[in-house]
Amino acid sequence: MEPADTAARARQRDLVRRGYDAISVMYRGDDGESAPASAEGVARYAGWVDELAGLVPPGARVLDLGCGAGIPATRELAANGLKVLGVDFSAVQVRRARRLVPAAGIVQADMTELSLQPGSLDAVVSFYALIHVPLADQQVLFPRIRRWLRPGGYALVIVGADRWTGTEQYLGATMFWDHADTDTYLRWLQAAGLAPVWHRYIPEGDTGHSLILARAA
Repeated sequence: MEPADTAARARQRDLVRRGYDAISVMYRGDDGESAPASAEGVARYAGWVDELAGLVPPGARVLDLGCGAGIPATRELAANGLKVLGVDFSAVQVRRARRLVPAAGIVQADMTELSLQPGSLDAVVSFYALIHVPLADQQVLFPRIRRWLRPGGYALVIVGADRWTGTEQYLGATMFWDHADTDTYLRWLQAAGLAPVWHRYIPEGDTGHSLILARAA
């Protein structure tokens, strides 16, 4: 991979990190409700987490990749009795997550550089975080997620539904997004040893994302 491309992707990720440092509370308040411009809600996350909790053993070890301020997803995972590790690269988000979800372990790290023990997790979730990661980094991350999972473990991720990339203003901050389409994600997951179980279109206004559940082979 060319050094110039690597540096460009690092700048794109850093743009997102600085953006969430700036808009953390505007994006999601301490009650877990999101900004008015977003269709995401606490009940939606709770339903996804409840469904995952029904698939994994009691007390399962779960990674929340791109956990943000820990609400609502990390909090919902912990409320289901799961042992949760939340990872985010925004210092502001991490400070809030440690305060708002004391039952979880929270680590500040760039998900593309995260290192965990192979087979140490029962599940990995990532809600509305991978969509901010450059596609080249996303594609490399899926095999790493597979290595972190025990055989039969689950990945539950929100990804793009259609191909799109862009840098735009969001709540006053400059943000970067990069989406492949659903079929591409299904191929990438399968190639990484994560067999898709189902995928669902999650509508949000005039657009939407894909929620994919995959199982480690």
